[in-house]
Amino acid sequence: MKGRESGMPEQHMWETFFDIPKILESLEITSSLMTVVELGAGYGTFTIPVAKRISGNIIAFDIERDLITQLKQRAQQDNLSNIQAELRDFVDHGMKLQDSSADYVMAFNLLHIESPVALLQETYRILKVGGKLGIIHWNYDPSTPRGPSIAIRPKPEQCINWATQAGFNQLAQTDLKPYHYGLLFQK
Repeated sequence: MKGRESGMPEQHMWETFFDIPKILESLEITSSLMTVVELGAGYGTFTIPVAKRISGNIIAFDIERDLITQLKQRAQQDNLSNIQAELRDFVDHGMKLQDSSADYVMAFNLLHIESPVALLQETYRILKVGGKLGIIHWNYDPSTPRGPSIAIRPKPEQCINWATQAGFNQLAQTDLKPYHYGLLFQK
């Protein structure tokens, strides 16, 4: 099931909305990570920098065939062999990964979906004990240049509540100005 539409701009514009090094640092995406899972890889905006940063592999899921094809091409152009780009409806069908198999899950600009707790429960299942969940989302501010409508855009408190319901412990909350906030959780 495709998440509630938030309107994806062209890649160049999309990538101007993020300070990627700051986000990766703030959410503790480090070289020590062996298995990272990305939910909704899109253009690979985060996939490529994460693949260059971590020691292991990144499994990047998206529901859009064209985006998976594009991500595979970008990985090949950058000579990155540690990206596994998979076409998958992970919202309706889960991630099909083993229990306790991932060190980190990235849920970036995604939790405006219809059933965020169910997705976070699936995330909890695949994370190792001590594994981390990083969430970023658009600020609850109608003046942001992008993002889902305010009617479906989650506030940080909502994301914290959903993650807590799924079993996570909150580690940090960070302001990722000008447009986003970040949350870090641990299993």
